[in-house]
Amino acid sequence: MIVASLGWMLFTDPGSVLSVALSASTSGVQLTLTLIAIYVVWMGIVQVAIDAGLIDALAKAMAPIIRWLFGKQSKEVNNLIAVNISANMIGAGAAATPAGITAIELMDKERRLQGTGDFSRASTSMIMLFILSATSMQILPTTVIGILERHGATNASGIILPTFIVSTVTTLIGVLLVKIFGATKRGDA
Repeated sequence: MIVASLGWMLFTDPGSVLSVALSASTSGVQLTLTLIAIYVVWMGIVQVAIDAGLIDALAKAMAPIIRWLFGKQSKEVNNLIAVNISANMIGAGAAATPAGITAIELMDKERRLQGTGDFSRASTSMIMLFILSATSMQILPTTVIGILERHGATNASGIILPTFIVSTVTTLIGVLLVKIFGATKRGDA
């Protein structure tokens, strides 16, 4: 589509190709800088929370939910899951992703050390974390609000309630489906 569009523009209005390309690249760079600034702030906050021991406290508070969703996991995996879930809830997906990836790697490593499960497939716990990360229930979608404000939205915070409703519904559906289909895979927590 891009090549066809550029080809069409070259034949119909060749002078606009360069101006459109420069405008698009400028917008792309501005969006990238905005996202970098938002991610740096949230990743810094997450690191401060880790260093202050808040993540351990959060993981302890979330322990019953984490145990129900993921089964028995190591303390390190539970902490990473808590970081992933809490970062996603405040819309800081870039801070959540490294914790989620590391948690899944540790789950796989621990499963291999125990010699349990089919190593060619993700475990139910890994799938659950993937689903929670993908659906990402958000109480405060800070990244999207930041992007909207950067681009001059008049009511950037107007997306909070719709985002919360939609992300909560998709998260609940995802958890329900993983629980239903995970129950058919006996012994693979």
